[in-house]
Amino acid sequence: MPNTAIDLAARAARSPDNGETTCSCATSLEEVQAAWQLVYDRYSQMGLINRNPFGIHAVPGAVGKHACVIWGPEGTGVGHTMTLFRDNPMGLALDSVYAHELDALRQSGRRLLEVGMLADRRESAARGIGALFSMMRWAIHFGLHADLTDIVIGVHPRHAAFYMRCYGFEEFAPPTDYPLVRNNPVVGLRLRLREILANDVLPRGLADARDNSIPASAFSDRFAFEPWQLRGSLIANFLKDRYNIDPGSVVAPRRCDIARPAQVG
Repeated sequence: MPNTAIDLAARAARSPDNGETTCSCATSLEEVQAAWQLVYDRYSQMGLINRNPFGIHAVPGAVGKHACVIWGPEGTGVGHTMTLFRDNPMGLALDSVYAHELDALRQSGRRLLEVGMLADRRESAARGIGALFSMMRWAIHFGLHADLTDIVIGVHPRHAAFYMRCYGFEEFAPPTDYPLVRNNPVVGLRLRLREILANDVLPRGLADARDNSIPASAFSDRFAFEPWQLRGSLIANFLKDRYNIDPGSVVAPRRCDIARPAQVG
């Protein structure tokens, strides 16, 4: 995020009902592309990425069976979105700046889920808090059903307090410049998912997720990113142009389906 980033923690504190919104996981190529077009629109407006002729933004690690695109409506289109991607052969986006720290977590047996490509069509941060809570609820349950141990995110340092206060994230790597968003500052945060959920008293966001569970079946029909589904798509053309990657090589070679449901708390 640019230096004009809003203090999300203060906004959340002043928004008791958070304007609850409805989310689901994308089940079609059209839904995924619409979500990533929103990411492109917002990121390019904010000066985080360069414009491209495809009008879409993604990272290679977000494309595959290990991924899940979360979105919510605004009118007839996508109003807000985030992408969840399990650790995979393509790596995580944060590996580009925090490979050493993430490898240390992997070597200690931690199983990682990155949350990224967050965008909201609405420019009002206060109105977007409810959408963020709803999408994070999906991220938490995706991680639980997939039997993962940690959620990792890279955020602007000014937003770190929100994720620490509302979800129990902690810093796992120091702030640095992030080339994927034109060298804007980023700090690496991790949520020790199962350990924190085992506590009797939870941060506000985790308590919301615990009290509003999402079944594993909600993720079972998510878009699978099969090569034949991507052929000729905006996603395929963007990946080829931006990263010189054939979409067929992006899909993880092993099956990464959602595991059996896990107990929360």
